[in-house]
Amino acid sequence: MSHRDRLRWAGAAVIAAAAFVLVALVSTRTGVGVSLDEAVRNWVLNELPGPLRQGLDRLARPLVIVVLAPTVLILALLALVRRGWRRAFAGVVIPAVSTVVALELRTRDVFGIGGDAFPSNHAAAGLGLLVGVAVVWPRPVTRRGLVALGVAAFCTALGNVTWYAHQPRDVLGSALLVVAVAAATFAVVGGDSPNLAAEVRVSRRTAGATAGPVG
Repeated sequence: MSHRDRLRWAGAAVIAAAAFVLVALVSTRTGVGVSLDEAVRNWVLNELPGPLRQGLDRLARPLVIVVLAPTVLILALLALVRRGWRRAFAGVVIPAVSTVVALELRTRDVFGIGGDAFPSNHAAAGLGLLVGVAVVWPRPVTRRGLVALGVAAFCTALGNVTWYAHQPRDVLGSALLVVAVAAATFAVVGGDSPNLAAEVRVSRRTAGATAGPVG
């Protein structure tokens, strides 16, 4: 990974961290933010069928974490055997640090929100583990794999709201926290992380070349 790429990941980490703080403040200290947060929560609780909401809750909170945690550890060990220590390190560090930071922020109530809920540690753990799976997966993640991970991440995020566990702001904060931790980890580790397939990278470069300069 080039020095420029490291700086880009570091910049992404700073932006995600700033967005995390902004979500915490706007969603709790402004009328628009509070109203929007409540509106989304009410829509989820009132519009989705009860069995679906409960099923998403069970999927997001215990099952995703219980299944993915050992999966990430096993794949990380496999990556070490194949001398992919950077991927192994990043795959384990991202969910671990995301969860610990989320728990610390909740316990200390850094933003003075109260209720011991922001950000959601279950969402941080689940989303962090999904990123960890993508990083330590034995093969580069293709476009289809990214779509599957995106769907799983959406269900994990939604499941933390559907059965009265969290406000949408708590889950959004967790997602931004995971992005910040992941980007910072990639900036530090570099090398062969993140684990994207060549076709995905080429597609992005082609799209950028096609778009051309702006202005």
